[in-house]
Amino acid sequence: MLYEKLDPGMQEMVDTYADRLRDLSWPRRSDALAEASRPFGEALGEEHGDDKARLASRGFVTAVLERLPEDEVDDPHQAILFRLSLNPHHQSAAEAFLADHPEVRKLVDAAMGDDDDTQPPPMN
Repeated sequence: MLYEKLDPGMQEMVDTYADRLRDLSWPRRSDALAEASRPFGEALGEEHGDDKARLASRGFVTAVLERLPEDEVDDPHQAILFRLSLNPHHQSAAEAFLADHPEVRKLVDAAMGDDDDTQPPPMN
């Protein structure tokens, strides 16, 4: 798990953020994670470039998702977040959900665009 590799200060921040998200719906979690992950990417991107920025953003999303109780995907917004995660279990869960819901796959693919390495997009 990525979370376990974080320093204690980052773990505390991720835990605090995951606690705030726990009672929210997946659409609201997606919006909140998109907003929160941007600063990680922007700060790193200025120093190290866009690839590191995307990786940092995805790392934050991954660590937060690892602290939430859901392991199986049952929502299109959740599928987007799980596809963005660096955790192979999350990615597999998203793909399993999308394989069972081809009509949702089209929406998720469209929302993510051609590059699934992006920030979580809103699906409003």
